[in-house]
Amino acid sequence: MSEETLVQEQPIIQTPSQNDVVDAAIQRIVNNENKFYIYCPPMNIASGGVSVLFKDAQLLKEAGKNVIIVYEPRLDQKASYEASVKNVKNKTRIDIFEVFNTSWLGSLAEGLDIRPLGEGKNADDLKFNDGTIKTSFQLVLSPDDFFFIPEGFPNIMEKTAQMPCKRIIIAQSWYYILNSLQSHQTWQHFGINDVISVSDGITEYLNAIMPGLKIKQYSQSIDRKLFKPTDITKKSPVVVFSPGRTQDAVIKTYNVIKTFYSFYKHLSWIRFSELKGLSKEDYAERIGEAALCLYTDEIAGFGTMPLEAMAMGTHVAGWTPLGGKEYMKQNNGFWAQNGDIFQLAELLGVAIEKWLLGKLDEPIVMEEYEQTLSQYTEDKEKTDFINIINTYTNQRIEEFNAIKL
Repeated sequence: MSEETLVQEQPIIQTPSQNDVVDAAIQRIVNNENKFYIYCPPMNIASGGVSVLFKDAQLLKEAGKNVIIVYEPRLDQKASYEASVKNVKNKTRIDIFEVFNTSWLGSLAEGLDIRPLGEGKNADDLKFNDGTIKTSFQLVLSPDDFFFIPEGFPNIMEKTAQMPCKRIIIAQSWYYILNSLQSHQTWQHFGINDVISVSDGITEYLNAIMPGLKIKQYSQSIDRKLFKPTDITKKSPVVVFSPGRTQDAVIKTYNVIKTFYSFYKHLSWIRFSELKGLSKEDYAERIGEAALCLYTDEIAGFGTMPLEAMAMGTHVAGWTPLGGKEYMKQNNGFWAQNGDIFQLAELLGVAIEKWLLGKLDEPIVMEEYEQTLSQYTEDKEKTDFINIINTYTNQRIEEFNAIKL
């Protein structure tokens, strides 16, 4: 057989055309073969923001999407130092990372694909402080993939700026948006225009500081199987509270409590109970047993605690952060101007006295709570969120079709 014959018999490999590549990407979206990545900070303590990200992941999974939660593992400085000292003969540093313990999330974490990111020298196996070793995940994104980034992580926005996927911000807090950015910097600088907002307040704020964003909005829900009405005759003269995420928030919360005791000396027997380090079930049980809930989150992007309390027939006295104003009405709580310690302490006393007189246990009060809660059901949350995702996927298909030759 001649060399000429061999050349003639070799198969001809055709390079896919641009339209072929685009059609293949569209087909992956239609067939639910593309991937939905969600970046999540590895929080090992209860975090409302992380809970929302995991809930979104579960909703996507239920809708048949391929969901992967990714996170950047945090270095355990102490464990790394101790391991490096033991390895002193080899003169190499050993990195030990903090394990991402999702047990506090309960069922929200069940069945989800959660992977640690690695790059550079940490691009292979990662050692964690619980003794486990995990293979790091290299983030390689395709044009038909979607990547969701929480509002406070511009470093992730920058790292993914050149990736061909569709990137979308999930905005749960107004407070961290500008605090995480450089002066005059916007999300548009990272090539991101699409945002999912969880409240009217965040949407209004974003429209004011970053005009031109394409914002879609849905409302979070309350788990009515967990947070359900309790027997009002068994409630204790206790006020439950969760002081917030910063030292300043803790100081202000305890200042409200001390001011209350100073204003209402005859109510010094009323007890305050901090909700801290509890499972979801224990958290709900403690709220249900209490007469009142003190809400002191000044920076909440939405804030579910007041709604959870209402669902259990526990009355609320609290501040009115930007994100909660959409449901905080005159007839469903004792609401003080955001950050006003004296006004909140005074209203808390008014609420307790009304409760002691039985004026808060009338059916009309509970009816107002239910009317408020009717806007935040699980069915509505699921429907609205999946409709947003379907809109994004349809828009992505339209974008692909627009670039076909």
